Amino acid sequence: MAQLATNHEQAGWRASLELEYERRLAKTCLVKKQHCGPLMVQKPFYPEAEQCCHTYLIHPPGGIAGGDQLYINAQINDNSHVLITTPAATKFYRSIGPQALQQQILNVSSNAILEWLPQETVYFSEANVVNKTIFHIHPTTSLFAWEIQCLGLTAQQQDFELGSCIQRLEVWQQNKPLILETNRFIGGDQQLQSACGMNGYKALATFIIKDPKQCLDNSIIMAVKSNYHSIVTASTYVHGFFIIRALAEYAEEIKNYFTQVWHYARPLMIAQDACPPRIWKT
Repeated sequence: MAQLATNHEQAGWRASLELEYERRLAKTCLVKKQHCGPLMVQKPFYPEAEQCCHTYLIHPPGGIAGGDQLYINAQINDNSHVLITTPAATKFYRSIGPQALQQQILNVSSNAILEWLPQETVYFSEANVVNKTIFHIHPTTSLFAWEIQCLGLTAQQQDFELGSCIQRLEVWQQNKPLILETNRFIGGDQQLQSACGMNGYKALATFIIKDPKQCLDNSIIMAVKSNYHSIVTASTYVHGFFIIRALAEYAEEIKNYFTQVWHYARPLMIAQDACPPRIWKT
């Protein structure tokens, strides 16, 4: 058993998950769920109208260690409506050297709706991580997508003192890049404390909203912002996207803010009230 543990430390887990969704009459169906290794979806949920399929991404080990490689690919076909989340925070553990990789590619076809709302990602001190999320969308795609990151274990007062984290976010439309962003965090770097960097905050996040019917305006985003004084936020509109950014001491503060924006924006964009996944309450 000791030898097996040593081999795992060197090689890490390799896991992949392939999902495909298809609109059949009034229902969005999960028509493909193929997994390899410890990464899976148990079943789809329909807590609201059947046209919206809620899906929980499950990683049984509970965290990602050095050398682990996770690949998620999802195809959301024409006219489908999918909400994807996670049952808990994604955790990247301390590494003794090998780099951990998580790559998520989501392809969203014409007139489809994707709500990519994972819970926060936590980077332990001494983690060595590359984390990529890539969207390929159509001009008629409606998109709600947030990425919430936390450096260190704030509740335990454990800072991100050592380690390296590269976080990549991309949005492509008809093979043209619309958003290409890379954040690189080095444990103990002065930029984590600098006013032109993280300014001492531990959590940062981006929320991208694509509204092809142009039902939203920035005043809605600003109205929600006025209720949150413990976080620093900014919003821009570029290439047809509302891009909201936030800094806070705790990731939960940002999630609450983003959730309120989602509650405001969803009925206006897609004529459906927000329906928070049940797993968020557990």
